Amino acid sequence: MGSSFMWSNSSDRKVKCNNLVPAEITLKICSKIAAGEKFTVYILLPMWPEGVAGSKQVQDILYWQRSTIESMFKKIHAALVHRMQQCNGESIEVSDYLNFYSLGTREAPSTSIRLGIPSSKDERILAITRRHPVYVHSKMMIVDDEVACIGSANINQRSLDGCRDSEIMTTYWHEDHLATDESIPHHDIHGYRLHIWASLAGFMDNSFRKPNDRECVKLMNSIAQRNWEIYLAEESVDMTSHLLPSPFEFMVEAGKEGELRPRRGLYKGRFPDTHGSVLGARWKILPEMLTT
Repeated sequence: MGSSFMWSNSSDRKVKCNNLVPAEITLKICSKIAAGEKFTVYILLPMWPEGVAGSKQVQDILYWQRSTIESMFKKIHAALVHRMQQCNGESIEVSDYLNFYSLGTREAPSTSIRLGIPSSKDERILAITRRHPVYVHSKMMIVDDEVACIGSANINQRSLDGCRDSEIMTTYWHEDHLATDESIPHHDIHGYRLHIWASLAGFMDNSFRKPNDRECVKLMNSIAQRNWEIYLAEESVDMTSHLLPSPFEFMVEAGKEGELRPRRGLYKGRFPDTHGSVLGARWKILPEMLTT
């Protein structure tokens, strides 16, 4: 979350969550759209922040996260509309440039390692659905298979303010293997990303080698969507691939700028098996500096 000066709600723009990471990603994508160049950003987030999905603290964090992501999508969509008006017949979508994902898993009753008898309502529900998110705690960014940044900082104001939380980061690159305008390097960082992607997808595909190609984007999204259907289905089966789409999606109606909504298939817009809203809700009692 960040770049609060871009948020749709004018009163929320006063919130001091002004790190530039979301804005920089958005502006880079918009510049590539204007230039007619291929460029794709893949962002993996936990399904919800650490804690109980329906708790007021987590809902507050999700509200700020929604404000950030929605503002990114709106600006990118506006850039796409402008581009398509200039280039009649060109068909491009927001998902060609920006996608958010999460992780989850399920297990079949025959392979369950559950011990004991469920004692609470939540335990009884999970004993039936046998599904749960896989929490993403890694803080990592890979750019053009040239640079990998791995550290402790989250993309939020607490980590990036400069005078609040202490953080550490390591950056990796190889001076003999740099990206060019035509290609990305095929060296250690490239292999590292492919290993991660194959682990998340459950298999390796040659299209993963060119992450900015539309073929790769569509494959990743089809894997996530297929897993989402398994994740929400009544029958519980073992999942060998854990990549899911984000629990929200950007929807555009004719003549409107679009908005973030809970992904189709979710009951009352809640995370599966919880009472927590996917879009979050503002808890005005809590100072925003504690949840941004």
